[in-house]
Amino acid sequence: MRLAIFFIAVCFFTYGGKLCDSAVAGHVIDRIKANGELVLGTPGDFPPFSVTSDQGDLIGFDISLARELAKSMNVNLRIVRLPFHELIPNLEEETVDMIMSGLSITPRRNMEIAFVGPYGNSGQAFLGRNEIIESLDEPLDLNREGLRIAVLSDTTAEMTVRVVLPMAEAIFTTSLDQALIKLLNNEIDGIISDYPFCKVAEFRYKERGFSVYEKILSYEQLGIGVPAGDPLFINLLENYLNLLIGSGALKAMQEFWFKSSDWIVSLPDLTVLKDF
Repeated sequence: MRLAIFFIAVCFFTYGGKLCDSAVAGHVIDRIKANGELVLGTPGDFPPFSVTSDQGDLIGFDISLARELAKSMNVNLRIVRLPFHELIPNLEEETVDMIMSGLSITPRRNMEIAFVGPYGNSGQAFLGRNEIIESLDEPLDLNREGLRIAVLSDTTAEMTVRVVLPMAEAIFTTSLDQALIKLLNNEIDGIISDYPFCKVAEFRYKERGFSVYEKILSYEQLGIGVPAGDPLFINLLENYLNLLIGSGALKAMQEFWFKSSDWIVSLPDLTVLKDF
């Protein structure tokens, strides 16, 4: 113990703290500082978390959160668009500094990467044709043969369908836009995905006869995925989230992205792609 205290004292007084800083600074923080940029990995097809506008820009709750973080770190934000199933591999390969996409914190994922949060709650919901919704008394009524449900591969939605709805036919897609186009084409009966995504889709295409079943199939907490080997970066993100919560900024962002529909008009209309 005395040797450790002596080393800390020598660091501070002899080197002005610089040696100590380098001893505790993690490689992710070092890379961000050296490049002057924070790199976010996200798919960009998952409103209201991360979605591509009709102008080609990425918007959403997660994007706003990341932009404010980069600003507070005095670095630029660079966004890398990745398919959902490539998020964790790219984080492990360190081509991105963090990943966000309404990412549920699960034990299996947490064995591979670290999570900061939760910064919100969600759950899996069913978006489908009105006649199916009206036939349901409870979520398990979806567990029926012949019901075609689209799910995004390698997600908690896939796990929900496999475990809770094994009799339904799972139609796997690589993107949620692809799943919505299949629904618009009447190739499937519905989609299982996070409740906020389903509610946005309901608002956009309600006139097509789609709605959300309001009884949630699961409860999940959402977090920011980060590499496990940088305690300083994890600590920075934890303090950042605490600051947003304490100041009320996080609540204001949630109100805009989850309870307002003003931003939805900036999204491209997928009905123009329904025949492709």
